Amino acid sequence: MTLNEEVKKKINDQYGAEAIVEDWSFIVDDLSKSFQWSGSKIQWSMVSGHEYRKLDGRYDDWLMQINAFISGGAASDAINTSSLFYYINDSSLDFAVLMETSQFYGFLNYVINTIPQHHYFTDEKKRWCLVISSEGYIDFGYSNKNF
Repeated sequence: MTLNEEVKKKINDQYGAEAIVEDWSFIVDDLSKSFQWSGSKIQWSMVSGHEYRKLDGRYDDWLMQINAFISGGAASDAINTSSLFYYINDSSLDFAVLMETSQFYGFLNYVINTIPQHHYFTDEKKRWCLVISSEGYIDFGYSNKNF
C-alpha cells in the first residue's frame, strides 16, 4: 500500500469519507490568490501578522514545539474561530482534507508523525495559513486580501 492509500484509508476510517477532497485544485488556486508567493512558497514578509519559529531537533521532536507555537500565538485564535479547516500536503498526497476545527489537534498529530513534506492548513476562505515545512519552520499569517 502506498503512503497516499494508507493515509486515505486512515482518514476514511477515523474521520469519514466526507473528509477527503479528491478534486482539490480549487483549494490551491484560492490559496494562491489569497497570499503572495515567491516560487512555491508564501512570501511571508507580505503577510499580515506573520509569526514563525525555527523547529529544533529531529523531526520526531517537533510536535511539542508546533503545539506550543500554535497555542501561544495568533494561530490558536484563527483555528478556534474557524468552523472548518483544509489540509494540503506539498507532494506526498494526491488529495486534500476538510475537517471541523475540533479535530485539528488530533489530525495535526497524525500528519506530523506520518506524512513527510510541507503541511498547509487554512480556513475555508483562505484568510489564514499555517505552514509546517520539512526544513524545520512553522509559519502563520493572515492574507492581506479583502474577503
